[in-house]
Amino acid sequence: MALFRMFRPGWTGRAARSTSRHTPTVPAARVAEPVPAPAPASLDPAALPRCFGTVPNHAHSPLPTLDADGQVVPGTGIRKFVDPLPLPGPAARTGGDRQLPVAAPDTTRYPGCDYYEIGLAEYTQRLHRDLPATRLRGYRQLNLGTDPDGHNTVVAPERPYHLGPMIIARRGRPVRITFINQLPTGRAGELFLPVDGTLDGAGGGPLDGPAPYPQNRAVLHLAGAQTGWISAGNPWQWVTPAGEITPYPTGPGLAHVPDMPPPGAGATTLYFPNEQSGRLMWLHDNTLGLSRLTVYSGQLALYLLTDPAEERLVADGVLPADQFPLVIQDKTFVPDDAQLAAQDPTWDRDRWGARGSLWHPHVYQPRQDPYRESGRNPTGRWDYGPWTAEVGDAVAVGPVPNPHHDPVAAPEEPPQVPGLPHPSAVPAAYGDTPLVNGVAYPYLTVEPKAYRFRILNACADRSLNLAIYRARSDGPMWRPDGTLADAGAGEVPMVEAVRAAGRPTDWPVDGRDGGVPDPAAAGPRMIQIGNECGLLPAPVVVPHRPVGYRYDRRDPTVLNVDGHALLLAPGERADVVVDFSTVPPGGTLILHNDAPAPLPCFDPRYDQHTGAGGRRAEGGPPGTHPGYGPNTRTLLQFRVAGTPAAPYDLTRLAERLPGAYAASQRPPIVPQPEYDPAFATRTGRRTVVPAHAVTARFVPPGATPPVTLP
Repeated sequence: MALFRMFRPGWTGRAARSTSRHTPTVPAARVAEPVPAPAPASLDPAALPRCFGTVPNHAHSPLPTLDADGQVVPGTGIRKFVDPLPLPGPAARTGGDRQLPVAAPDTTRYPGCDYYEIGLAEYTQRLHRDLPATRLRGYRQLNLGTDPDGHNTVVAPERPYHLGPMIIARRGRPVRITFINQLPTGRAGELFLPVDGTLDGAGGGPLDGPAPYPQNRAVLHLAGAQTGWISAGNPWQWVTPAGEITPYPTGPGLAHVPDMPPPGAGATTLYFPNEQSGRLMWLHDNTLGLSRLTVYSGQLALYLLTDPAEERLVADGVLPADQFPLVIQDKTFVPDDAQLAAQDPTWDRDRWGARGSLWHPHVYQPRQDPYRESGRNPTGRWDYGPWTAEVGDAVAVGPVPNPHHDPVAAPEEPPQVPGLPHPSAVPAAYGDTPLVNGVAYPYLTVEPKAYRFRILNACADRSLNLAIYRARSDGPMWRPDGTLADAGAGEVPMVEAVRAAGRPTDWPVDGRDGGVPDPAAAGPRMIQIGNECGLLPAPVVVPHRPVGYRYDRRDPTVLNVDGHALLLAPGERADVVVDFSTVPPGGTLILHNDAPAPLPCFDPRYDQHTGAGGRRAEGGPPGTHPGYGPNTRTLLQFRVAGTPAAPYDLTRLAERLPGAYAASQRPPIVPQPEYDPAFATRTGRRTVVPAHAVTARFVPPGATPPVTLP
């Protein structure tokens, strides 16, 4: 067993821990609030994290350094809107290291099918010009594609690119994949992010002995696909690289496609029939115990399925021929050593990476501190069960003695701390730097005409409320020497969230921090024509509307979200048309997000924007400097240039979309009036099924007596 990689015990394995069940530990009397002393700014990954002082144990992406005059020192921070948006196709479209390669299928090996060999490897790529290359895991095509003459001569890129390769499939034509795990083996195969080995599937396996599950396991899951179970990519269908010495080389659910040759060690085969309506899907890792981290590490690629119904709309000019994916992620990048030491001193640079690497939370910072008069930990982020309610014997891991407790030298450290491992999994992770198509704060130059965007919220936990606004300025944002010329070109005009004449009645008036976008700056509206299930039965013109909340205290859903623009939860997709023909050439627009994180609870420390006050005392970031990140509101800059085209014909779209929906989707089982134009039915009234109901009663189309299901 010495050949197997040993699982590193967390700090709780070195601290005193009780193996018996616990009841909540709450002191009988609370003491006055201690005044914590500044913690030493030093990096020590072997130290036990201090969870109750001024150190937040939560890093932020590299911040700009200011000189004595308050000006940004050149070469520091992450500038907004200096890199172009990567687009599908060759590198020449966006230049250099940034591209979204499109896979070229082998159409000869399996007649009637598209065949790909996809490898998973580690690589580095610059995700912004102000950052060094970031270590990632991702996919690349290994086999040759078929050229127009029927010969396999199309060579794929020699290395992976973030979010690639993009597979374009067609309804009714199956796709076959041989997936090959080419990650490093042994210690080199450990994931470069903090792994909590106490999670099921992340630490020790079911066999006796010291061998843990390897961290280089992988499985390919196509989100949204209708396929057989052997190609479902479930968490138990992983493979490890050939040559990995482990008792767990494959998951117990692994099964290969029966009519394809055995793929050999470290590989598997998959089959996707594509018998479903056109939609944007995505391939991602789904390995048990690791998928939150492996997807964050870069294991994500696009899969665009088209069908004849939407192709006819494009051919007839109803839908724009120009369409681009917009994959939105949020990430945090490891800052320099000085900033890291002040924010997250137990980050292990040797294992997880230094400046420019991906950062992820690894310390469970509890919101509660029962030894404080307020009962609250100022820098806390997540609830700790034993300190929140009477949970009795249900507690699996209770508090343990705090080795940092010292009433004189460290009065802020309580006698006990949560008995959790380090590194620890956390309930949610919200990055402070948005990426679109794999680049932080990109820009896209568009002509004054209509475009189609396939939007995917690929954030782990952050929801998005998207709308397009005119920028505060149309001038150049940056000078040739890289210094800031006009910060307004990267900002949306904001106004106070108060009642004012001339504003829409649904505009927020709650006085929220940072205000709300000026409704007079509203840009082109998004016209939603589809989602993760394919085309919609009718177009929806999405209004410009900042996130609103229900403030009626008698409403059982008080403080829930009430009103929004294009609201997307993680994993959700939207197929939208945006008409830029009304924007004068030379205009600048911003894709803006104001969704709270978490939604709807809202922790202001995860809402970074220009003008926000610093939240260092709460473990949050300092204020955001104009023109720089972190900024979770301004995602993408549009630069309009060229000769204006005719306005987009929304009336024609409304006439044709119902027919395309009926040609690509199955009729609904429970009829609703919204589907009547598509299927030529007449539904008397909308069927409403209460949340607590166990049956549904409705009148089927063309029938008289109602039906009850089940």
